[in-house]
Amino acid sequence: MRSYLIVLILTVLFGAFFVGIVQGHQGYILVVLDQMSIEMNIWMAGLMFCVIVFLAIAVSLIFLDLSSGFGLKKKWMDHIQTKSFKSTVIGLQSYVLGSWDDAVQQLSFEKKPILPKEILLQYLAKAEANDGNLDRAREIIEELKRRFPKQRSEADLLLAGVLCDESRYPEAEDLLWEAHQRDSSNWLIIENLVTISYGNQNWTRICELFPLLRNSKSVSSKKKIYVEEKAYQAKILNFLEAFSDDAQAKRKKLQELWKSIPRTYRKSSTVIVTFTNALNSVGLGSDAKILLEKELVKRWCPLLVSQFGKIEEPTTLDHLASAESWLKQHPNDGELLLALGRISRRLDFFAKATDYLEQLLAQNYSTAAMTELAAVKINLGEMTCAIHLYQSTLDSITHSQAS
Repeated sequence: MRSYLIVLILTVLFGAFFVGIVQGHQGYILVVLDQMSIEMNIWMAGLMFCVIVFLAIAVSLIFLDLSSGFGLKKKWMDHIQTKSFKSTVIGLQSYVLGSWDDAVQQLSFEKKPILPKEILLQYLAKAEANDGNLDRAREIIEELKRRFPKQRSEADLLLAGVLCDESRYPEAEDLLWEAHQRDSSNWLIIENLVTISYGNQNWTRICELFPLLRNSKSVSSKKKIYVEEKAYQAKILNFLEAFSDDAQAKRKKLQELWKSIPRTYRKSSTVIVTFTNALNSVGLGSDAKILLEKELVKRWCPLLVSQFGKIEEPTTLDHLASAESWLKQHPNDGELLLALGRISRRLDFFAKATDYLEQLLAQNYSTAAMTELAAVKINLGEMTCAIHLYQSTLDSITHSQAS
């Protein structure tokens, strides 16, 4: 409406101007078209030309407003965009808060999405999967692959997650391996592939990634630590499965393998636990405990303490003395109390084992401690108490699985 007012005011001003000019000046113009001639005052001709121009502008403005519905179309589009924005914001908030049903409902509003469509589909697929609608999640992922081929790697990662939710881990691993073959530099694929392959105990596949892990320069060392730790664990486990020589040669090769691992990862608690398990499996439990004791002198780590208590052979008074010396600085450490209970039981110090395990249970419930205490009670001939402890442990495990 403002444009119409401007055109009208300009038309009136120009009209008044030309009327004044025509009244004060003379002059004529003759226009001849075939057999028709038009004679008029020259200023009148100028006035008519200006009127025609202004009329053309006014008509064009009218047609523009008609095509846009006199601004109603723009208002409607703004309304849709505002509604989409609010829906997207609420959907993302629901996603962050874990309200998957609300997230699906809000993110499914597709009139005018604020997020790029490929990103919206990824959020929507993940929300559907988390809400338990796995078939619908797979449909959305397939749509993402079809409509946005460049997002295929991200779609494969999402699909692998859905397969894992369905406990179809081998399929997820094969899917990510194909994705890795196609996009070998994608670190997210590598990280998830290593995790799933580790869960599937596919040590060979993880070892195949070693050259890439070592040569990757685009990924920070912090991001690589977890993946490389898993890879070195897999390398140790793969060695145990693949090496078929006699026990003596196997022990020697295992020690050589340990020395070949970079020092950084030989300090990793998870890698140390894997290696000490390997040592114990080839009859080098004493060497495993020596390594664990050396590491615990340098730094305190409950995971290593737990491993120290789990290795059964050999178990000596020296091992008990070492563990009890740690108790002075860590009197309430649960893993240490559990380890002391296990060591004492293996040495037939059942009263001492009972004291350590009951001290642990007094400060923190532990199914491992309950099971260990039940074994102690059997050694003491207290069968009724042992049965009660085993039943409590079973009830606890059943309850945790049900929840």
